[in-house]
Amino acid sequence: MAVALMATIGLIAYVIVRLLPRARVAATRQPAAIAGTDNPYDNILKKAELLLTYAADNGIEVGDAERRAIYTFRLTDKKDQTADIVDGLYLAYTKLSKAVTPRTAESITETSLERNRGVQKYRKIALILSLFVIPFSVLSFVSSAISTKIGQEIDDGNSLILQLRETLGANFAENKDKFNNSDVIMKTQQLSSTMRALHETGNEIGYTLFGLMPPTPPHPKAIPAGLPDVAQTITDMIPEFQALRQYGQAGRDLVAVIYGAISTCILPVLYALLGVCAKLLGQFEQQIRTRTYVQSEANSAHFVVAAIAGGVVGLFNNFTLGQSASIPPLALAFLIGFSVDVFLSFLETLSQSFLKRSESDPRPQTVVART
Repeated sequence: MAVALMATIGLIAYVIVRLLPRARVAATRQPAAIAGTDNPYDNILKKAELLLTYAADNGIEVGDAERRAIYTFRLTDKKDQTADIVDGLYLAYTKLSKAVTPRTAESITETSLERNRGVQKYRKIALILSLFVIPFSVLSFVSSAISTKIGQEIDDGNSLILQLRETLGANFAENKDKFNNSDVIMKTQQLSSTMRALHETGNEIGYTLFGLMPPTPPHPKAIPAGLPDVAQTITDMIPEFQALRQYGQAGRDLVAVIYGAISTCILPVLYALLGVCAKLLGQFEQQIRTRTYVQSEANSAHFVVAAIAGGVVGLFNNFTLGQSASIPPLALAFLIGFSVDVFLSFLETLSQSFLKRSESDPRPQTVVART
């Protein structure tokens, strides 16, 4: 199982690293609209024309001088381009950039694509993370619930045996006068029912452990009709219950170790990364709508910070927000991933407060010994 967990972590890390957009990749895939040419000023011309088209489409007023400067450069042969014509182009491009701020030629080009590569990659990352987060979360919840149920059934069985022991004594056969006691008969039937339930619940938890459970003990024998020999029936049931108890407790221990490790070490990191995806995709939607989206290497750094924060958050239990309100670690990990900048600001403020406190503490003075 440890190998499977390490393989899962490695697969997630590999996929994320492969899918994260890089600045050098983005640079090599720039659209042809702003690609390099023999004329060093053609890139500026194409950017200026792109901004002019955007301004015209959106009713943004552009001065006559700027428009004419762009037309003049476009209609002038390379050999006839003078310093004044080039200077007019740069001045027109500068004023157009200011007029359409915060949009740029790169952002307009990126958002004009039918399927943006950067957005598609983050969608794939979110989908892959969801394929791991949802099954692991469901399995952790289900296994924890079944483990709690097994613990309750073990406690019920122990309590029933203890009550029968107190009623019938150490040697059941010596208290034949109590065999027909309705309370003894009822507890015997309850113990039989508890054993059957423990057997079924133990099999259920085995489905969440994928073959790691020990061999299943035999199904509990049904109590004889009418209970002709209560003492012998109880005596036969106790070893069966002990085997079922050991079987169920083994399942609980495996769940505590395996899914405890998943919930503490893996899920917080995945939830934090999923929070980053949710935040970035929300930003991309707004930026594409306003034509301000540009791929950035800083987005990759958010994933690294979120992974580190998620790993640290998993080491803690519920975080108390007030006298009664608390937030579980997985939810906190998602929020940290969603607001990485806020988390970094909080850490910076916290570290500054520690530094100020250490500087304000009086330092012990050195006492010179006198002879």
